[in-house]
Amino acid sequence: MNIDNTIRYARKPVTSSCLLVMRGQSIIMEVKNISASGILLQYDDNSEIKLKLNDFCVLEIIINEEFNLNVEAEVTRISDEGAGLRFIKIPEEKQIPLWELLGEHVDKIER
Repeated sequence: MNIDNTIRYARKPVTSSCLLVMRGQSIIMEVKNISASGILLQYDDNSEIKLKLNDFCVLEIIINEEFNLNVEAEVTRISDEGAGLRFIKIPEEKQIPLWELLGEHVDKIER
């Protein structure tokens, strides 16, 4: 599935981990929230990798023992604490589990 980047979907707070792979390097980041179109990640205190706008990343988001979400994403926002990423591609077999995770947030639009 390709994501429409003109819509900003409601975000759901999530406490989880994410393995981020970029240019052959990987770091573990904390998930702060997730939506149908993106994710907000927070750096670990010891992180040596700092993301830049438009960086392409592959994410493995560890939700629970039964569901990990692997997506391609692009960095769209940066702060000292972390980064916001827009999903570029969500594998078809992961779309329904993502919508189930988001629950009532799946189709709400932020204004």
